[in-house]
Amino acid sequence: MLRRVSALFSLILLSGCTTIGNDVDELQKRLSMARADAQTNAAADDYGQFLVARYASLTNDPGQAAENYAHVALSQPGDRSIVDRAVFSALLADRFDLARSIASNVSKKADTQSPLASMTLATDALAKARYADVPGLLEDSDPGIFDTLIFTTLRAWALFGEGDTARAQLTLLEASSGDAYLDSLLLNMLAIMEVATGNDAAAVKTFSKLESSGTLIAHGAVSYAQLLSAEGLDQEAKEILENFRANAGPNPLITGLQRRLEQGETLSAHRPDTQEGAALSIYIPAAALASRTQTDLPGVYYALALHLDPDLNAARALWADALDRAGRHTEAIAKLEEIPESSPYYSGARGQLAWAFLRSGDNARALELVQHTLAGQPERDLRIQMGDLLQSLDREEEAVDVFSGIIEDDRASGEQDWRLYYTRGALRERMGLWPSAEQDLKTAKSLNPHAPEVLNYLGYSWIDRGMNLEEGLELVRKALTLRPDSGEITDSLGWAHYRLGNIDQSISYLERAVELKPGLAEINEHLGDAYWAAGRRTEARYQWQRAMSLLEADDEIERLRRKSLTGPVNLPPALQNP
Repeated sequence: MLRRVSALFSLILLSGCTTIGNDVDELQKRLSMARADAQTNAAADDYGQFLVARYASLTNDPGQAAENYAHVALSQPGDRSIVDRAVFSALLADRFDLARSIASNVSKKADTQSPLASMTLATDALAKARYADVPGLLEDSDPGIFDTLIFTTLRAWALFGEGDTARAQLTLLEASSGDAYLDSLLLNMLAIMEVATGNDAAAVKTFSKLESSGTLIAHGAVSYAQLLSAEGLDQEAKEILENFRANAGPNPLITGLQRRLEQGETLSAHRPDTQEGAALSIYIPAAALASRTQTDLPGVYYALALHLDPDLNAARALWADALDRAGRHTEAIAKLEEIPESSPYYSGARGQLAWAFLRSGDNARALELVQHTLAGQPERDLRIQMGDLLQSLDREEEAVDVFSGIIEDDRASGEQDWRLYYTRGALRERMGLWPSAEQDLKTAKSLNPHAPEVLNYLGYSWIDRGMNLEEGLELVRKALTLRPDSGEITDSLGWAHYRLGNIDQSISYLERAVELKPGLAEINEHLGDAYWAAGRRTEARYQWQRAMSLLEADDEIERLRRKSLTGPVNLPPALQNP
């Protein structure tokens, strides 16, 4: 039947070609127009999806951005920027499966691959022990210097997974970029791989070089101390950990090992498997990046690292911190609650969690967590965090009690920390407990005579109270030489001159302070007071109006509104009539 219809249609065309030809031309024209309309509609749809995705990115909604970017990326696989955005958003939203799906589908259609898509596929291959696939997945990309470092270490760990440890280590050694910092990360990775292969003598030698150059990272210090302790060198292990803590600050892994060594335990080396090593090769550069940027970029790498090693809670804790700073408090809270109690990072995560509750506006849960944590007699660093949180919750008396307890414990062990005296002194000053506050600030100054925050706070407090004016002025001057770009300290010096009646000098410093710290109401108010004292009333009222726009408390706004009508209540003593 089909053949008969086709034959009949051909016969009609042949017998009436002159009359039907015009109809065929018209049909072809309509078909071309339909195709063009379809292409236009597809392009419009892509553009709409892109706009939605871009808006979602700008409004901190990576999940929505990922969905829409994915749509555009699959229809335009040759556009690397779109593919990068799609994979980036999916990882940032903690949706590894979506990121992998985008990267996998696009890679089948694109001539060149986005570096992030390549890294995602290679990470997945390593996680599934498909080590031979990794080199091919990392081809056809053009990564920057940072991603090149990660590409290299992923290739090295793939070789390690295949059992070719010699080539794996050689790959790391030959990857030097000439950047001293990135090369030090490679050396740390080499030492960790040497531990993984059981080549402890080589690892100790590499760790020793890193420690002496000050480039040993936390995971490296942990492995180094474990190796030393396993050889019976517990004292040397303690020194390595204490040196790291003194130079880099508190770290849960370091603190945990120190406690175990103090309890007389002999440590043994942890030998990472391929997945753990590959996870560290992504996490370590990402953590370094996080210390140098306030963006959410490191979260993408944390997602990759956690896909390889779900127990890498160091990445989870740092990712939660990045999420919290980005205003994604709910996601930060969820990440922190994933950290198990058995993890060395659990204790610190309690502090992070309380801060996340506070920043999300849930003060009740933040306070509940603080009180529950303190009842469990936490370690010193976490008690300090809890004290800081109590300050932020306007529970000054409880915060003072926490800091006083830590100070007493320190004193019993023969230690004194100027930062605790400074913090407690500032708290007591705000509570109106001046004599005890002054004593704390003096103690902090005696323990660290070059701490600009202490010099500034004590000097400003004296000046603001009209006492020890010359000495207070000298302290603030010294603080400013130590921290010349501080708006707060510049304000203190300007206010000191105001209190002393040196109005021209006061205005000069206060104008500079407003430039350095434009969003601080107190500085604008001080500048307004100085303008008023100089007879510049219009400018004074403008500064007070600016200060009011920066305040939230109604009583403070009302106080400044009254000042705008009548001027300052108390002029500096030097300007008052005898």
